[in-house]
This record gives sequence, C-alpha cells and structure tokens, in this order.
Amino acid sequence: MPLTRSKDILGQDLLGEHGGKLGAIAETFVDLDTGRIEFLVVEGAGLLGGSGRYHPVPWSIVRYDPMAKTYQVDVSKDRFKASPSYDRAQIASADYAWDEQSIRYYDAPADIVATS
Repeated sequence: MPLTRSKDILGQDLLGEHGGKLGAIAETFVDLDTGRIEFLVVEGAGLLGGSGRYHPVPWSIVRYDPMAKTYQVDVSKDRFKASPSYDRAQIASADYAWDEQSIRYYDAPADIVATS
C-alpha cells in the first residue's frame, strides 16, 4: 500500500485536462470515521499566484500519476473555474455545505458521504 505524508501533498499542483494547472493543493479533508481523504481543497491559479478562492475537489475523482508525480483530474480549466469556490472562512465552516455542493457539481461517486 503506497503511503504519503500530508505535507507532501500540500502545495502540489492539481492538473486538469491536457495537463493544464488548475491550482495548488492547499488542504486535505479527512473523514474521521474512515480515515480516508475525502476532499482536496485547491486554491485556484490567479494571474499573480493564488486567487484567494478555494475549490473543494472530491478525492474520488483525483488520481495520482506516480511516473509524473502529479495529482490529476479529468476536468477542463473552464469547468474547474466554474466549480463551487469559497474563501478561507467559508471552507472552515460546515454551514456552507461546500462538501455537498462539490459532490453534486462533480457528480462524484456515491460512496462519498457528505460530512456537513
């Protein structure tokens, strides 16, 4: 079973279709009942670095390419930019139901359980 440290995930780029950079992984959210990562929170790329907007991406749609050492999703830049995004305070609050919104937006597999 391949393992990695959370600090090795944070700051990595998330790549979309055709290898385009969608943003940098800012956080991971772990389900405390299962111990599984459920979401990557990605700060969208901006003209001068980060955008200040955070896009939760269900882990179930992310794949890791061990040869390229990259995290990837089959999502276009335009679709990613249109995905639900939040500021830092909103991501920290379950009141925004960002997890449910992201699951619906990405049509993530049903084995993901919303934690709000």
